[in-house]
Formats: sequence, C-alpha cells, structure tokens
Amino acid sequence: MGRIEDFDSFETEEMIKTTMTSKWRLNYHVQPVMGKLGAPCGFFYINGLYHLFYEWTPSVTDEEKYLYHVTSEDLVHFNNEGIKVRPDDLYDKYNLYGGSLSLINNELTLFFTGEQEKNDGIHTYQLAGTVDTDFNVKKFSTPILREIEPGYNTYFRNPYVFSFDGEINMMIGTMNSDEFGRIIMYRGKSLNDLKFIGEINTGYDMFGYFWESPELFHLDDAEVLIINPRGLDKYKDLFWNIYQSGYMINDFEYGSLFVNHDDYREFDSGFDFYRPVTSTDKDGRRVLIAWMSAHESKYPTEVDGWKNALTLPRVLNVSNDFLIQTPHPNLKSLRKEKLTAMGYFNEHRKQLTDFYGSSYELNIDIKENNARELNFMLRKSNREETIIHYNTDENRITLDRTFSGALISNVDGTKRSKVLNRPLEHLQIFMDESSIEIFINGGEHTMTARIFPREESVGVEVMTEDGDCFVEMTHYKLGKFKENPILTSRKKI
Repeated sequence: MGRIEDFDSFETEEMIKTTMTSKWRLNYHVQPVMGKLGAPCGFFYINGLYHLFYEWTPSVTDEEKYLYHVTSEDLVHFNNEGIKVRPDDLYDKYNLYGGSLSLINNELTLFFTGEQEKNDGIHTYQLAGTVDTDFNVKKFSTPILREIEPGYNTYFRNPYVFSFDGEINMMIGTMNSDEFGRIIMYRGKSLNDLKFIGEINTGYDMFGYFWESPELFHLDDAEVLIINPRGLDKYKDLFWNIYQSGYMINDFEYGSLFVNHDDYREFDSGFDFYRPVTSTDKDGRRVLIAWMSAHESKYPTEVDGWKNALTLPRVLNVSNDFLIQTPHPNLKSLRKEKLTAMGYFNEHRKQLTDFYGSSYELNIDIKENNARELNFMLRKSNREETIIHYNTDENRITLDRTFSGALISNVDGTKRSKVLNRPLEHLQIFMDESSIEIFINGGEHTMTARIFPREESVGVEVMTEDGDCFVEMTHYKLGKFKENPILTSRKKI
C-alpha cells in the first residue's frame, strides 16, 4: 500500500479502528495500532522510564520500515509514543532497519541502518539520532559508517552499540563473501572515530548464512552473546522455526575478539520468538523482550490489518551455563481473582470449570507423577484445544497447536518439543487472547506461541496416560493495560 505519508486520514482512521476492534486483540502485550509490528530494536531504562523501539510498517504486506516508540514506567503498562524515525532522508530513503539504544556522552542515542538507492544499486549506512526529552529523534546529518565493509555481503545491518573501558563499540550482524553469518566489530573513542577491528571469533564458521541483531552483555560473572542466525538446518528438536534466536555463555576477550563459549542454545522452544533485545531495569536486573512472531509466517489477524506483538518482559539469570528466563515480577500487578485446586488426575479427562477463560496466569505444581504421560488442554472447546504434553519416560515436553484455532500458514508443523534438563515439576503459563507463553521448571525452558481460538474456546482440562499424578494449580485472572491508538505522537502531560 506504500508509505504512511501516502495514506489519507480517513483511510488511516478506518485501519486503526479495524485493528483495535479485532477479536484477537491482546490484553497485556505490546502490539501495533495498525500494520505490522516488526522486531524490537532498542531497549533502555533511563530517568524512571523504559524506552522501547520496534520496526513498523503501515500495512501487513509492506516492507518499507519505520521505527515506532513505546514507553513504560513499570514494564507492565505501555504507552504508544508513535513513529519516531521515518525513511525520509538521503541515507535511509530506500529503507531502514532497527539497531539499538544506548547512552552515549550522556545522550540517549538510537542506532539504525539506512539504505539508499543509487544508479549502481543499494548502498548501506549505519545511522544514529539522539532522543530528546519530548521523545523526538534528531537524526545525525551524516552516517557513522558508510557502505559495507569489504569482504561482506548485502546483509550488513542492526548495529548494537555499547561503551566499555572508555571506548565505544559497534557490533554488526552480517554475511561474509562465502555467505556465512558473522559479527564484526568497530571501536573508537567517539562515534566519529570508529574503526573496523575484525570479526568476533566464535568458532562457528559455517552456522547459517546471516547473523542478525547481535548483542553482548555481562550477567552473573559471565558474558552473554546473542545471535539470531538464518539458515540453520533442523536437528532433532532444534532449529524448527524459519530463523533462530539463541545465545552463548562465554568469556569474551575484548582485545582479541575471541569468544571462549559454551554451546549455542536457543532461547525458546516454541513457535513465535525472534530477535530479542535486553536492558537493565531500575533494580539492575537484566530484562529481555522479544518479537512474538515467526518471520514470514502469515497470521489470521492480517485480515484485520495488523500482525505480531512483543513477548512479556523476562528477567534473565545465568545458571550452569544456561540462561534462566522468568516473568518480570512487576507482572504480578496484573493479577485479579485467585483460584486454587489440587488433587489426583488420571486417564479420565477432568474439566476445571472454575479456571475457564482466555486471559489468565496458570501455575501448575506437579507434586507426584506416576503417569507415563501428562496432558494439559487449554483454550478447549468441542473443536479446539491447545495441548501441553509431557512424556515422563522421555522427559520431553511438547506444545501442540494442531487444533488451536484459525490456521497459521508458512510455518513448519504444528508441534514443538524440548527434552528437559530435569523431570517436569512446574509450569507457569501466561494465556492471552491470542498468545501463550510457558515458563518450565522455573524458567529453565520457555515455549512461546501465537494461537487463534474461537471465542467459546476457554476450557481447561487435565488427563494422564498409564497412571496418575498429584497436582496443585493456582489460577489468576489477568487485567489489561489501556491502549492509546497513537500513530504519530502522544501529547504528554
């Protein structure tokens, strides 16, 4: 449909109205007011406020990106601040891609990638702008980096910028001339003094064709390197989504760029999780938010003119070379009525009618398991159900959305599985109108998915195979935050 500047006001108002009244609108997740929410690309806490940017396009089919801004005081309730970066300057007029948000010389600075079309093709630049107190982004007049570093290919974007030991570092995800993913580093005393210093040496020489949106941070006496590789082949339960998001716990040598790391591990074992960003919160915890989407998947919300959302904020910790992800404690403020139940479950389906609903938090503690299989059926009706299945002998958990509701296309299969590090003891489930996020065994594993059930699909059932189990369950209805349908900017009080 083109750029938002080409839409008339009536057309825009109608698109926003259709989006905001969609039956699959979420209650407590960040989502677009219309169009396509792209990957998050800048997350930072400063002066009592969380700033979060994401890529955005006016319609679900467009590829011409803008950068959209939301803010929050508590990581629970978010305000839409509107479009803050447009592809309207010399160096980004063809297109732009998000990057990162950082504090440089005491100024909140947004970094991004721009593309310019010339007679000889597309030229790529690394750009930046400062965020002022009115949340406007003032672009720098000239690029920080011009063109693509020799030896690398078309994919050269998503700059991640951070300061360390008095120097500014810029990491860029790219593809080398042999068409394998790489991260390269620039370093200097100032943004005007950045020099190419080389590739980060991970030892993964042939691991996908493009590493998107890298990030590096210190956590619990270790370094964590995030990469989002494209082009990995499926292996057992791993790498089933079209693109992957994962991390390496490592000892990073800033001088040599050598990464002495443990295995590459996927963040999430569900369907819809990509390109996470992190920030420290007001208490110094490392918090992650990701794109709750699978790139190139087609979702039922597209008929209403919108698609995609962001995950809930998750606190990260390192344990035994794994990242533990737990829901941010502030999310407890969403809790409303509390209901509890406990008892033995067996091969006969047990309906938990008091737990019915479409927006809730459900905590399941497995106190005793004598069964070969456990099945938790959620958003259940006569024709639909989303199943969490656990095989005790294999210690494997499976999220099954075969009959979850309206179909999602361009996705490989309807089940995702994960072998757990230890037997299943606890599930913490966040259900929203069209999403599910599962935290397993205290966040040792997570599974995230979009689902699109009918309005009547609200049931909760439990059953086992070959034995019984004793379970304690706690259910909370969850509130919602009010959305302000802002496209350009919000009036601040």
